[in-house]
Amino acid sequence: MKSSSSLQTGLEVRGLTAAYGRLQVLKGIDVAVAQGELVAVIGSNGAGKTTLLRAVSGLLRPTGGSVTLGGEDVTSLGAEQIARRGLAHVPENRLVFPSLTVDDNLELGGWTRRRDGQHARRRAEALELFPHLGDRINLPAGALSGGEQQMLAMARALMAEPSVVVLDEPSLGLAPKVIGEIIAALGALRDAKGLAVLLIEQNIRAAFSVADRVLVMERGSVVANGTPEELAGDERVRSAYLGAGTTSSGAVLRKRSTPTPA
Repeated sequence: MKSSSSLQTGLEVRGLTAAYGRLQVLKGIDVAVAQGELVAVIGSNGAGKTTLLRAVSGLLRPTGGSVTLGGEDVTSLGAEQIARRGLAHVPENRLVFPSLTVDDNLELGGWTRRRDGQHARRRAEALELFPHLGDRINLPAGALSGGEQQMLAMARALMAEPSVVVLDEPSLGLAPKVIGEIIAALGALRDAKGLAVLLIEQNIRAAFSVADRVLVMERGSVVANGTPEELAGDERVRSAYLGAGTTSSGAVLRKRSTPTPA
């Protein structure tokens, strides 16, 4: 695990609020992710996790607070401008282009950098991280398994050579073996590439296995923040994740961390 105190901050969110119409969803969120650090955000459905990523990446305009990327305030910028400044968003359900080949999807991921002469290097690095894709490079993305599509979505994001990557539930609906490969790739993004990674994850075991720090969200607020070791037995994890009715947080972690096969 890394200590963020000695690392440069890649993404910083302070007092962030966001709403859908009159429905206030985020209520003053603070998050900081250093370069070379992975921060996981967990919580029940409806806690505001996806809204946090949408507000950070410019898909939803915050109603208050600030978002800073590499020291630059990007709160008022749109999604395209934020992406050009180094943030890549891997959404829930992958959203690859199913009729295009794997190679074409990668090409589109690096479109904003197409003139820098580094496309071949980035493509080789992405395929080294996800070797399954190299064997399927000319297949349409729609022909890939769910796990392979998730790998493609992550590889496509890397083609823009971001400094910060935010991911929304990359393990959703995948088999345990594939989840292990995805989690290993996330660790490589942090350790080998030194990226700042903000991960939304419902699978507590997966989140705790790779995260340097974990934030627990409930009803639009952060209710707990610490290392996986600090939060493993924390009652606030049980409360935020399942609500009342479970006798121990340890039991919750064991029960909820078994992935559902695809």
